[in-house]
Amino acid sequence: MYFLIVRRRERGVALPPEKLRKVQALRADIHIGDHHSEPLGRVSTQAWVFNPSPGPDIIPRLHDAKVNGMAQLGININGVEEIDGVLYAQSWWCRAEGAYGN
Repeated sequence: MYFLIVRRRERGVALPPEKLRKVQALRADIHIGDHHSEPLGRVSTQAWVFNPSPGPDIIPRLHDAKVNGMAQLGININGVEEIDGVLYAQSWWCRAEGAYGN
């Protein structure tokens, strides 16, 4: 399903509201499913941006992902992402296209 994604953290640190407002949303097809997670060494629920061509993920996928908020115009997905071999907390605000004037 296509959403406008805003990644709400940088290396685990929440972005302040003034910086968050300036983040350019990524229009992407989000998939969620249970798969083997290399960094966790087990099966986990993962959220990722679908990439139809071979290659790396467009943005780091969320491991142990869970939808922790949902309303009429969007969802919030929390999890951990791997960057350079380190796991960091991450949260995606995923709003429906057309929501809030987009």
